[in-house]
Amino acid sequence: MEAPTVVPGAGEMSAVAARSREGSPEEDGFGPSALGTREHWDAVYERELHTFQEYGDAGEIWFGEESMSRLIRWMEKQKIPLDASILDIGTGNGVFLVELDLNFVKNCQHPGSALAADLEAA
Repeated sequence: MEAPTVVPGAGEMSAVAARSREGSPEEDGFGPSALGTREHWDAVYERELHTFQEYGDAGEIWFGEESMSRLIRWMEKQKIPLDASILDIGTGNGVFLVELDLNFVKNCQHPGSALAADLEAA
């Protein structure tokens, strides 16, 4: 095990990290991924919006159309109130929100350029 590393500039309350290099991301060949950045996903949504505007293609339904339809049927069967809050995180390009809006949910909100893609597709 390596000696603890003191974080510079932290003063008397310095954070000390004592960990083995074994299993570290760099050693295993795993580094940070663009998939974890907002910039990456903003660019993805911008491309999908452009594709929709140019060709009328709403983009990839990431979990499959049948999965989306099954979830909507389940929500209807459960009698989810029309004014229920639904949090849609990490489920793709917003096509699911468009389907929810078309089927029964109103007042969908989605951040950034994904919202523009949702509104264009609706």
